[in-house]
Amino acid sequence: MNLHRTTGKPDWDAIKPADRNTFQKVGAATHAIVTPPNIITVIGLIIVFFGLAQILAEHYWIGLIALAVGRLLDIVDGVVAEATGTKSPTGEIFDAAADKIGTLLTIVVLFVAQIAAPWVIVLLLIPQAITPLVTFYKKQKHISIHPTRQGKLSMATSWVAIVGLLITQATDGALLIAYISYTLVGVSFLLGIYALWQYTTGRDQD
Repeated sequence: MNLHRTTGKPDWDAIKPADRNTFQKVGAATHAIVTPPNIITVIGLIIVFFGLAQILAEHYWIGLIALAVGRLLDIVDGVVAEATGTKSPTGEIFDAAADKIGTLLTIVVLFVAQIAAPWVIVLLLIPQAITPLVTFYKKQKHISIHPTRQGKLSMATSWVAIVGLLITQATDGALLIAYISYTLVGVSFLLGIYALWQYTTGRDQD
């Protein structure tokens, strides 16, 4: 959970310029924009876009693989940020924004491609749509907000459910996988609502 969370300042802020590693120097020079984790985050999001295009073209297995790779990079970027000492508030925002954009677009594609029932779309969409609004409001009030464990679990669970729904579509309706996916959609929704409660009450600071 701490791979992206920062203290409000970049890792290199407390390090003398001469003692910073190359990645930290580049990060400092570009206002925390050009860093290894941010680059990985963007690449992962592009791969997700490619996967969604394949799903719309009904190339479900190619789309699934691309989505899996894209989401795997979302884990890798945090590990790289920790390893290179390039965690920053900007990187934290980058990661959260990529999560939301990728997930929201995937949910839209599920709807457009008629892969998921309307109630599934609604349950997946509500936490993902409201969280950015809460985040924007708190940022306007200059209140810091961090991803919570429940929020991350909600995101992870929703993606497992989405993969299950896509496998169901690719295999012409594997009922067991479909039922598991529907259950995970419900779990993701409950975790997302709990995470929203944490954000609105300030408990995300714990």
